[in-house]
Amino acid sequence: MRAQSWRVSTPLSIVVSCSSLMSLKDRYPGRSQQIDTLISLMGQPSDRVVPSLFVYGHAASGKTSVVLSVLEESMARNKYAYVHCVENHTPRQIFERALNQWCNWTPSVDNDFHNVCKAENIHQFVNIIQQGVTVTRNDTSHHVALGKKDTIYLVLDRAERLRDMTAPLLPSLLRLSELTQRNVCVILISSIVFEKFRVKGGSYEPMYIRFPDYTKDDTLRILLLDFATMNRRIPLKNDEDNSVELDDDFFTAYVDLIYNICYHNCKNLNELRYISTLMLPLYVAPIQEGTAMHETARLVNHAKPYFAEATNKLYLREISSAEWTKETERLEKVDSENKRVGAFLAYTRATGKGEFDLPHYTKFLLVAAYLASYNPVKYDRRYFSRGAEERTKKKGGGTRRGRVSKAPGKMRQQLLGPAAFTVQRLMAIFYHIVDETVSNSIDVQQQISSLTTLRLLIRNTTMDKLDEPRYKCNVTFEYICGISKEIHFELDQYLYDFN
Repeated sequence: MRAQSWRVSTPLSIVVSCSSLMSLKDRYPGRSQQIDTLISLMGQPSDRVVPSLFVYGHAASGKTSVVLSVLEESMARNKYAYVHCVENHTPRQIFERALNQWCNWTPSVDNDFHNVCKAENIHQFVNIIQQGVTVTRNDTSHHVALGKKDTIYLVLDRAERLRDMTAPLLPSLLRLSELTQRNVCVILISSIVFEKFRVKGGSYEPMYIRFPDYTKDDTLRILLLDFATMNRRIPLKNDEDNSVELDDDFFTAYVDLIYNICYHNCKNLNELRYISTLMLPLYVAPIQEGTAMHETARLVNHAKPYFAEATNKLYLREISSAEWTKETERLEKVDSENKRVGAFLAYTRATGKGEFDLPHYTKFLLVAAYLASYNPVKYDRRYFSRGAEERTKKKGGGTRRGRVSKAPGKMRQQLLGPAAFTVQRLMAIFYHIVDETVSNSIDVQQQISSLTTLRLLIRNTTMDKLDEPRYKCNVTFEYICGISKEIHFELDQYLYDFN
């Protein structure tokens, strides 16, 4: 069924005041177009709206925050319901949670933790919206008409989970306004494209609102917002009566440094905000000690070892924020800077929890990913083709070690970082290095998804490019050596240009 054409001529100021609109755009840099689109589609409370909206974009692109903020500024709380499809994993939980919010009902001790009404399937949910709900509080009852006059909204976050529920659920929700003959709008929020939602029998086409990735300027503006309300005056350790106030230029240089260090391997905004918050006390330590005053070069030189360790530890969550903060506070008592850095690195490496309990074949897959990231493609035939071991045999027995390049002016791959590889190349290396036959019950694609979730692999292409996704391996050489020892794999025999 083709999507209907909706024309909305309602001025934006009717729904949201100009001051609120400007505040929304200041709170969410880079999302002005999406905010204007949402507000223009809503119109006045009694206007007919589109039956369904599909909001999509990568993780940490502001989808949920923007949608909920626009709804909060536009209408009363009982006019929209927000349901997370991971927390509410059955249709009944989704329906009853939505009805509770539309009727201002909170399960508590007074009502024996009952919901406002029972809706076990989509048919009961449709009937309840049509007939309304009778709410009884303190021996008084009143009737709540749902969507009869003003529009009500149902926001479903992580909507891709709906595909795992009953088959008629998703098509019915997309046509909920038509089925109920009420003014209802369903907003689906997901990190995947709608093509993956399509069902064999067909369904209503929602209107799409895409949230693109943040640009560098937008990312820096968001990171600066985290430090806008903090206390910018820091006391000096040697002179408690005096303090130094950090200005906007200091924080601008700081967030730009964080972005330049992390953006190659980490474009997730939540991770950047997390790292920038935890690294700030270490970055400003020379200012507190009086050894550097707004001297960016000296501050960067002081924080280099901490930044290097943070990119390895915090991105994989090998050390918690509480442990990190506790250790930095302990190091403040160490007088020597060299001893301080050495103690910090020794602690974080000793308390790292990166040795995930991975399945047997997943460890082989991670090793294959490391080889694909650090070996040139043209040498795959040398290491992984049939008869490669016989060709690399030398007279004294054993095999030749990986070649070490001594050409001047050529940067070695381990210094350049991991290179992207295709899934096809990864699978070819994987099946070569596994000695035994892989059982058909092993879902290798699922293992790749698990490694991506653990951030041991990083997807290098956008989610809409399904033909040939590319990945990078996000583990250190020491970590992959430990994995290789566990599975008794001679890693050095297959690595090119490594000492």
